[in-house]
Amino acid sequence: MKQRTFRLPVRRAAVEIGVALGLVLTVVLTAALWHRQQVSAAVCADTLRLHILANSDTIEDQLLKLKVRDAVLTEMPDILADADDKADAVAAVNAAQRRLQKTAEDTLRRVGSAQTVAVRLEQAEFAARDYGSFRLPGGTYTALRIELGKAEGHNWFCVLYPELCIGSSEAQYKDEAENALVFGGYEVRFALLDGAKKLADVIRGIG
Repeated sequence: MKQRTFRLPVRRAAVEIGVALGLVLTVVLTAALWHRQQVSAAVCADTLRLHILANSDTIEDQLLKLKVRDAVLTEMPDILADADDKADAVAAVNAAQRRLQKTAEDTLRRVGSAQTVAVRLEQAEFAARDYGSFRLPGGTYTALRIELGKAEGHNWFCVLYPELCIGSSEAQYKDEAENALVFGGYEVRFALLDGAKKLADVIRGIG
């Protein structure tokens, strides 16, 4: 009888600790999700993307798109040389729009194409995308959009600022959390999470 009276409070304590653990985990997961969303929003705000749309999906038009891409990227180191942040990069690219349009048009003309070129800066929604060496979260980004001809073909994306698609640049974001999210290794740690693990150990010990 004494043994039974002893075990009931222990089991009740285990249940109460389990409930507390569930609450702690809920708080931790909510905080982790919120933090990741904040970092993702910061990445979107600090990124200038490049978006080139081909005239169509024919092999010829896709190859023209790549020629224009290479020509435009060749111009970018000079255009972005003095950009210390995303705002500087946007201002520099905005000032160079005519130059970039002429670069694209000259590239097309040299290979005998009469396709038109439209260049503009825009705010656009992008899905999350894995580029292999880095990943970008989905969201609204500022983008330099270059449309070739009817712009109905597959497009090409990359990042102008930080200069992730220019040559062998090793550019990164200024914020450590943004770098971790984009380049890998992102991990959110909280004191609450450590506390939750300790509670779990207590429950296992009681069981």
